[in-house]
Amino acid sequence: MTPTSIFLTIIAILVILYILISIRKNKLSPANSFIWIIFCIVLLVLSIWPASLDWLANLLGISYPPTLFLAIAIVILFIMNFTQSKKIEDLQKKIIDLGQELSIQKDKKK
Repeated sequence: MTPTSIFLTIIAILVILYILISIRKNKLSPANSFIWIIFCIVLLVLSIWPASLDWLANLLGISYPPTLFLAIAIVILFIMNFTQSKKIEDLQKKIIDLGQELSIQKDKKK
C-alpha cells in the first residue's frame, strides 16, 4: 500500500467511527448518516484497492479514472442536497401548521 492509500484508509475509518459515535449520542439519525457511511465505505474500498477505480472507469468508458471519483462524489452530494432540501421543506410546512394551530388554540381561549 502506498502512503496515500494508508492515509485515505485511516481517514475513511475515522470518519466512519465519528459517524457511528454521533449516531450513538443521538446527534445524527441513522437515516441521515446512511449516505455518509456508504460514501466512506466506497472511499475505504478505493483506498485499499485503488485499481478498482481504474477497472470501473475502463468498464464505463471513462479515460481518466479520477473523473469517475469526482462524478460519483458530485452525484452523492446532489442526492444529499435534495434529501436535505426535502426535509427542510417538510419542517417548514410543519412549522406553519403548528403556528396556525397555536393561533386557533389562543383564539379559542379568548
